[in-house]
Amino acid sequence: MLANYFIDQGHEVHWLANGHIGKTISYSKLDDGTEIKAKIYGRLNHQYFADLIPTHLKKTKSDIFLIVLDTFMLHGNPSNPSAGWFLNTDTAPSNVVFWYPSDGGGGMPVGCDLILKRCNSIAYSKFAQKQVKDYYNLDTKYIPLGTDTNLFIPYDEQKRQILKAQWGLTDKYVVGCVARNQPRKFLDREIKAFKLVADKIPNAVLFLHTDPNDMAQPFSLLKLIQRYNLENRVRFSGMNAMNSFGKKQMVDVYNLMDVFFLSTSGEGWGIPFVEAMSCGIPVVATDYTTTDEIVTKNKAGYAAKLAGTEKTDMFKVNMKDYDISVSNGTLTGSWEVERGFCDINDAANKIIKLADPVLRKELGQNGRNAAVKKYDMYKVTAPKFMKLFEELTK
Repeated sequence: MLANYFIDQGHEVHWLANGHIGKTISYSKLDDGTEIKAKIYGRLNHQYFADLIPTHLKKTKSDIFLIVLDTFMLHGNPSNPSAGWFLNTDTAPSNVVFWYPSDGGGGMPVGCDLILKRCNSIAYSKFAQKQVKDYYNLDTKYIPLGTDTNLFIPYDEQKRQILKAQWGLTDKYVVGCVARNQPRKFLDREIKAFKLVADKIPNAVLFLHTDPNDMAQPFSLLKLIQRYNLENRVRFSGMNAMNSFGKKQMVDVYNLMDVFFLSTSGEGWGIPFVEAMSCGIPVVATDYTTTDEIVTKNKAGYAAKLAGTEKTDMFKVNMKDYDISVSNGTLTGSWEVERGFCDINDAANKIIKLADPVLRKELGQNGRNAAVKKYDMYKVTAPKFMKLFEELTK
């Protein structure tokens, strides 16, 4: 989306696409009709183009080198913070802009603050911006990751009911989720919380847009669903992790839902949060990292508290003090990053509360309004980058 926007504004874009292993592509078109106008380069030997960056930037004479990765990907050496590969990479003649996320507590992944100090660092979220200020006294800008609010739209009630009928979900209270079953998502909490909902709401169905056979999964979703006798209460969308749905299909996926629920341990921003909000669907998500700023402060849904903790507003205290205050509800993961542990009882209670259609409509409209005003890729995110680039290249 951003690359096409920059090209449409008259700029030249070279895309180092880490997920593409192969020859350079000058133009491509996805199955859903999406055009990619940028020149796409495939990596050959090293992840993240570690071996090619210096020569590529000089050859293309790039004014801006925009990086969209996790900080630990640019570092790669937690045992020796000063030896991260990108810290020793020649990026001349470019201005390096690092658009960074943070999806956990306890500060950045160990040693990764050095990456931020080397670049013009821009936070995805206000959470990440505040975190690096409180932990490292680093002042960074904030530009939100955006979505296309003209594409992700709410369907009217008649269209939603027709869609539900096509999926065999007529008269069902659909609790939906869009996520890979990777460790950070904590989808075991998703199943356990929904079990409590299913026991209280006879027509509740959990609709999972995830691959039940994903190679990245830390456990079998299918076995867990069987353990809780939910075989007839859980539906999968049919997506495959290596061949996911097109954008227009995703609009259908969100509009099938009555409520979006994700038991994540932390999000760098929360693309599904805002896509659901843009479609007018209220959100319930773990009260950690970006949920407060995106969901609750926009009155677009509810935050499920961390297990064994009470609500603390991270924006009213120093982030170091906040992390200590919620430590009963966090687990320490890789790179010493803290992960939030969703309280399944609180999550279930909030999903049950949203069975009220009047309340859902109100929160859904709040979410739609916030998505359009604050998180639109073309009206908010891209113009902010254009202004930043102009400042850097004067």
